[in-house]
Amino acid sequence: MAAAVSRLGPAFASAHGATGLIPYVTAGYPSLEASLELLLAFDRLGARAVEVGIPFSDPIADGPDIQRAAEWALRARVGMVEALELVARLRARSQLPVVVMTYANPALRGGAEDFARRARAAGVDGVLISDLPPEESPEVWAALDREGLDTVTLVAPTTDDARLPRLLARARGFVYCLARTGVTGRGEGYAGVLPERVAALRRATTLPVAVGFGIADAMQARALRGVADAIVVGAAFMRAVAEDPARGVVERVGGLAAALVEALS
Repeated sequence: MAAAVSRLGPAFASAHGATGLIPYVTAGYPSLEASLELLLAFDRLGARAVEVGIPFSDPIADGPDIQRAAEWALRARVGMVEALELVARLRARSQLPVVVMTYANPALRGGAEDFARRARAAGVDGVLISDLPPEESPEVWAALDREGLDTVTLVAPTTDDARLPRLLARARGFVYCLARTGVTGRGEGYAGVLPERVAALRRATTLPVAVGFGIADAMQARALRGVADAIVVGAAFMRAVAEDPARGVVERVGGLAAALVEALS
């Protein structure tokens, strides 16, 4: 069987020169039904792509907002299988590109081949395994490649010149440039001069560059308009859900997403 063709490349190519929004949701927070409605709302608003997080008990790259979302989803018994079923339900109604954000444990406990096959069958376009460096577990990367899944890699402000080529060689779909060190959501961390770092990445790769970690409002989004190809926003959306998980979730999250899209336009 031929490898699938990712939707990420065409999505970026069709909007060349524009900065898009890539929203993140934790699958199953506050419910799988609500997650699906959020993803469909993002599609209607013109998101460039979406990230779907597989809930995990030890999300070391994530701050308290996404940690709480993952804990909630895990209590509802949402894991890798359920997250991929959510993607499949979205795919039945939308061609919005989907990146699954995960950690090695929940994705690979059943084996890399099994995960890659399941992800492709569900309609996933890309995979971000935040705690698996490209130098490790070559069989995992090979399995993802065989299924035609883009592998998104993270580039930090502290990534040195010697390591950068290895990260970019592994990157597919787009490069995820961290706006600062630390975890997702609010917080402090070393950022450096972000426009200069994005410009340096553009000189080193032909892939689109998305910026994430700590972007939460329209003002921050506007500052990146024309700098990056996309911004990734997650914790701010999960905070909006947490205001009242039982009521008005789609309206609150959709309102924030609309404000971000407007700021980028």
